[in-house]
Amino acid sequence: MMLQQTFRLLLSGILLLSSFGCCPTPRVPYVPPEKLKEHVTSMGLKPSPHLILVDTKKQTLALIEDEKVKKVYTISTSSRGIGQRVGTYKTPVGLHKINEKIGDGVPHYGIFHKRHYVGAKFKPQKKCKHRKDYISTRILRLEGLQPGLNKGRDSWGKIVDTETRAVYIHGTTMEWKLGMPVTKGCVHMSADDVIHLFNEVPPGTLVWIN
Repeated sequence: MMLQQTFRLLLSGILLLSSFGCCPTPRVPYVPPEKLKEHVTSMGLKPSPHLILVDTKKQTLALIEDEKVKKVYTISTSSRGIGQRVGTYKTPVGLHKINEKIGDGVPHYGIFHKRHYVGAKFKPQKKCKHRKDYISTRILRLEGLQPGLNKGRDSWGKIVDTETRAVYIHGTTMEWKLGMPVTKGCVHMSADDVIHLFNEVPPGTLVWIN
């Protein structure tokens, strides 16, 4: 009897969560930098000359070339953790690619609106910490490559498409927050770092997010 009651309560909880559109984020394997090329190959894909590994736990982004870590950057990912669905403001996991690079020649802290440079810039001041975190300097637009995980819709019919969700790697005007999970889903970098990464990688570069 107790077992049946426990089962009913568990089932009710699952149904309640599903009614609110909530379900656990699908797990992806943790891949260390030295294993990323091997992992991409195991997925039946040809690794790009450069690979990018975003570690949401360490709040770092590693640029990998010839199976060696060329540079590690301090970043910020979502304050709400990892997740795939539209409207959750979480950072998506799994395999992506950079499908567009935006902002070549834009000055440090140049501000974007709807992926267009607006002709203004906002240089952060240490003594004046503003409240709005602008998309600035450069944008590396992400496209999910795993249908049902970060591309298209999941098995519940909910949108999990990273490109549709407008999740980017981009510069921030709140650089003092880097190293902490504080974003609304995007991967934030300092102006200097995002320019460096932008100049290093071409469109099509594969990005794995743990």
